Amino acid sequence: MKGSLVGEMAVNSAKRTNSESDPVGPASLTRQELHALVWAHPVSHLAERFGISDQGLAKICDRFDIPRPRAGHWNKIAAGKGIATPALPPARTGTDETITIVPPTAGGVTPVGHSALAAARQNARPVHVTERLSDPHPIIAGWLADRKEAIAKGRSVADIWANRPVPAAPFTPTERRRLRVLDALLKALEAAQVVVTENGRRGLVARCGRDEIEFQVKPKLKEVRQPLTPEERRWYAGKEYRRELVETDTLVFEVKRWLPGDLPHKWQDGRKGTIETMAGDILVTLLAAFPLMAMARERAEERERLRQIEERRRYELQQQRKLEENRFRRLLEHAGKWREAELARDFLGALRAAIPDSTSLIDGKPAGEWLEWAEARASLHDPLQSDPLGIFETIAKVTNWTYRDT
Repeated sequence: MKGSLVGEMAVNSAKRTNSESDPVGPASLTRQELHALVWAHPVSHLAERFGISDQGLAKICDRFDIPRPRAGHWNKIAAGKGIATPALPPARTGTDETITIVPPTAGGVTPVGHSALAAARQNARPVHVTERLSDPHPIIAGWLADRKEAIAKGRSVADIWANRPVPAAPFTPTERRRLRVLDALLKALEAAQVVVTENGRRGLVARCGRDEIEFQVKPKLKEVRQPLTPEERRWYAGKEYRRELVETDTLVFEVKRWLPGDLPHKWQDGRKGTIETMAGDILVTLLAAFPLMAMARERAEERERLRQIEERRRYELQQQRKLEENRFRRLLEHAGKWREAELARDFLGALRAAIPDSTSLIDGKPAGEWLEWAEARASLHDPLQSDPLGIFETIAKVTNWTYRDT
């Protein structure tokens, strides 16, 4: 499969037959092979052949540290400009050299996602959305109490969809539907040992262990034309209307993050049913997502652990090399002193032979005493004369910080 895929991808796209344009299905290839492919063909073409999205293939390249062509690359190639292909960097510790690309199955869910859904479906209880709120969940009860108090005191409330304050009013029928759907889901989630809380924006967060999923149920918005008032026409010269988003009776359940296994993250009223009839599928999907999220997090943590180990190893090797360099630098210093002492002694021998009268006075002292002083200083400067073993003792005391200029 691996070799045939690489050969198949190398065929000029203009020569492809209809059968060759179909996705190749699950594929297994090395980092080197995928690197060669992404620099031989546009990512959009490769993604289509693998049966995945452009973004999905780009994420795979990023995950395996495979460089990709930048925007405009293929236009430059078409114009005849030669562009060098960057080398493939070494794989990070813990990164596989073999890449398996599995296209999503029907519905966009991967095989792993289907397995998680099947397991969650066996354990999930049915979700029944009641016609009237009875003994509402504490979060829903709090929203009801807040709205009642706001109406009584004439306060404005935040319209989280339009992001503006509006006069408090009784919940509309669509809003009451939303509350009943949420009430049923919150109770079902907590029955499955999932904790549900509010975040700071009155959004809802389902938490299982260390993983969490933020979600919301909201009316679908649509854009409408609103006639301009006489005052507004002064500011919108030449226009008769303005565009505005208004709520519809269609409810949308949306998860505010990507779910592993390409699990669905959005449901809405439509031909396939209402949100009330989809509540069971929503619950199953959320319950299926948590173990997949835990596995993905654990894999990421393991990669991070291995990365830190590798980083620490590189740091220790760097420090060891620095220490060795500093110690050798100290050895060279001793060697330099020894060489300087030898040079001084040779020079003093020549100097002694060149001075005919050692009794000649220089600064009140005979030349012979000056020669004896110089020989004594040369001996003190010579590390072999003072303490040969001490040479290695001074080298052993060297640290990475002995020389600040390195």
